[in-house]
Amino acid sequence: MYNAILNDKNENTKKIIHIMVTTLCNRNCKFCCNKMYNLNDIPYVTHEELCEAELICITGGEPFLFSNPNMIAKYYKNKYDNIKKVYAYTNAKELWDYINSQYDSYSALCNLDGLSISIKTKEDLQAFESLSYVSALYGKSNRVYNFLNIEPYILDEYKDNFQIIHRTW
Repeated sequence: MYNAILNDKNENTKKIIHIMVTTLCNRNCKFCCNKMYNLNDIPYVTHEELCEAELICITGGEPFLFSNPNMIAKYYKNKYDNIKKVYAYTNAKELWDYINSQYDSYSALCNLDGLSISIKTKEDLQAFESLSYVSALYGKSNRVYNFLNIEPYILDEYKDNFQIIHRTW
């Protein structure tokens, strides 16, 4: 484990809150950001902090495998009028599996304003290619993180619905 310093709270950072809804994950990524922290020491979000927030980022573990980010988004938007947007972080395969387990993709994602999707395995790449045709993702603020060192031009065809971000481990 590394020791990490979290961002200081200021006028900009207090408006964005990351909520870890689960520590469970079906992967063991070598460079997982959760390995940078002692997860037992991450503070709980307070009502006062939620009253100042405008944006929530749902993260985990793997939120779409071990929780329901869509319903979590609905809860926070209904309870706090100041929360305008909710995003979820996920891996492509787990998101694809979640969408396929739902009655329809629109209702499965309707409360989320966008997704940050990671491509870390070949299965993620295959799932992402299928996800790119899910109409429920259109018009949202979506990012895709390429950790596989896929040639940038391969993902260019998806740039209308996804901001493509190339990362390395």
